[in-house]
Amino acid sequence: MGLSDDDLDGYTRANVYEDDTVVRVSVRRTESSAYPSGWRYTLHYGRLEPKSDTLEDGTIRRYDNSHEDTKGHELHAAPNPEPKTVEFPGMKELYERFWEEIPKPRFDSPENKES
Repeated sequence: MGLSDDDLDGYTRANVYEDDTVVRVSVRRTESSAYPSGWRYTLHYGRLEPKSDTLEDGTIRRYDNSHEDTKGHELHAAPNPEPKTVEFPGMKELYERFWEEIPKPRFDSPENKES
C-alpha cells in the first residue's frame, strides 16, 4: 500500500499518542530554488516534552530539508545532536523509509484509517 507522489503533495498530518510521542508529516511540492529536489518536507517522530531519549526539541527521528539549498537533506536522530546529511531517494521512497524506521502505525495503513 502507500501513497504516491501525487498523494504526498500537500499531505499534512499529525498524531499524538498515549505514550506522549507525536508523529508530524508535512510534504509539498515546490518550485522554490531553496528546494532543488522540488519538495519541501518534514517527517518527524518525537516526544511532546524532551526526555533523555530525545534531542533538545523532543526529536527522536526526523527527516527534513529545511535548508536543502545549503545543507541538503538531513536526518536528525537522537541521541546525536548533529544532523546527518542523507541522500534523497525520492519523496515516496523517503516517506516509506521513515515509516519503516519508527514504531508507530502508518497514517495511510488500512488499520489506521480515520472514520
